[in-house]
Amino acid sequence: MEQQSFIRDFLLSPRFRIWRYLSLFLFFIIISVNQSIVRYREILTVLGNKVYIITALTILTYTVVFYITLRVFVSKYLLSAKYVQFVISIFVTAAIFEIIPLTTFGLYIEDYDYFSRINIVDTISSYIIYLLCISGVIIPVFLRNWIISRQRVDQLEKKRMFSEVEQLKEQINPSSFFKTLNETSVLIKSDPNKASMMLMKLSQLLRYQLYDCNRETVLLRSEISFLQNYLELERLYSSKFNYKMTENNINTVFIASSILLPYVQSVVNVIENQDEPTVLDIYISNEQTHINVDLKLTGIYDEFLLNNELSKVKERLETLYKDHFRLSVTTSESADNTAISLGLDKE
Repeated sequence: MEQQSFIRDFLLSPRFRIWRYLSLFLFFIIISVNQSIVRYREILTVLGNKVYIITALTILTYTVVFYITLRVFVSKYLLSAKYVQFVISIFVTAAIFEIIPLTTFGLYIEDYDYFSRINIVDTISSYIIYLLCISGVIIPVFLRNWIISRQRVDQLEKKRMFSEVEQLKEQINPSSFFKTLNETSVLIKSDPNKASMMLMKLSQLLRYQLYDCNRETVLLRSEISFLQNYLELERLYSSKFNYKMTENNINTVFIASSILLPYVQSVVNVIENQDEPTVLDIYISNEQTHINVDLKLTGIYDEFLLNNELSKVKERLETLYKDHFRLSVTTSESADNTAISLGLDKE
């Protein structure tokens, strides 16, 4: 793991830039010296000390041409998806490298036959090696730029998702808070104990929303406590509303913050204007691969209205859980009830 991290840092980190250039320059020196010793072995005696000049010129040519390739061809063609022009430039670069030894042979070997079978094979094989060397240098550069681009895209995507999540958090129906404040202002004289309890529940809701909701994930137990405070407020506000909550094995489970409240709140918005007393049954269970949050209402409710209220919740779920959630509304006339089911896959 540390080795992979070092390789990634060596290719990407600006602090290793000078080392990348030095490594490339060392590579040029090795190739040039190898060419002088191996390819010019038959004419070393003829070249004499000039072999050092040829080697130095070879290193200089490699450095200049590679610099132009990396700074111009890669940025102008490869990163701009102009692949045909880039491939042509690479073939031209390899041809420039091959000109140096061919010129040397032509100058120092009398009647050098460029078109003999052995020289053609030698030229083609050297040309292929040059292409491979150029590709070997360019591929890490391309990967480096690709990784940096992907990181930027990922950062922008995370910022976009965070912005969407924050907007959706803000959409947690503030009307219930104002409704509670209005109710307590009325009760403060007639029933101060009830008004005090409502304000305490409201303060717990606000504290959770201001602080705990800033985390990406929270304990399901904390989210349920947040939900219970909201439901207690609703029950204190309306004598016709009541709820029953059942939990199963939820103590060590984590969930994305601010999921349960808007989900349940959307359903409460639909039923709060009912004339008849309403009981909301909530069953939360922790299964092996997913978490279920099932709501059941006595009576038949408009599926379109419920789905419309749940649309914002669905947006938030799509942002956080992608395709790893299920949200459905079903009615049963025979049982005279409406069920809303939410399933969240575990990571």
